[in-house]
Amino acid sequence: MRTRLRHVWLALTTLPGLIVSPRRRALFGEMRSFERRLPAALRSPLLDALRQLTPAPSASAETETTTRHLADLAVLADRRSPLGLCLRRSLTRYWFLRRAGVPVVLRFGARFVNGAADRDVAGHAWLTLNGRVYHEDSKNWQGFTVMVSFPPDDSKIAS
Repeated sequence: MRTRLRHVWLALTTLPGLIVSPRRRALFGEMRSFERRLPAALRSPLLDALRQLTPAPSASAETETTTRHLADLAVLADRRSPLGLCLRRSLTRYWFLRRAGVPVVLRFGARFVNGAADRDVAGHAWLTLNGRVYHEDSKNWQGFTVMVSFPPDDSKIAS
């Protein structure tokens, strides 16, 4: 319930900016298009896909917070994606924040979940910035062992 309320709050606080700003509407549309292309982009091996999903930095007219909120709203608007919310949100934030010059790093983690018969494995994706978790509830990432970080050394990606 708390998560749903946060999603409603995000929509209510972000939509007015979309209504009055053609620039934000264009960015939001670009984010929606990017997010819809993710399943096809992830057909490649993971590290190849991540290299392709890492943009060169460029100037951004939006703040880091606005970019993050628009990315989150774009992902929430796509309920039919075959990919999980955390993966879509992390990849969309990653692309647009890195393009805006924010050096976020993707983290992919796994943890065991005790099931009725066997232990199942759950996965999660999130971002870090300067080695700290980036705008993610601790309950979502704690307990996960990081399996992949990208870029691996928190620096620019070699071509």
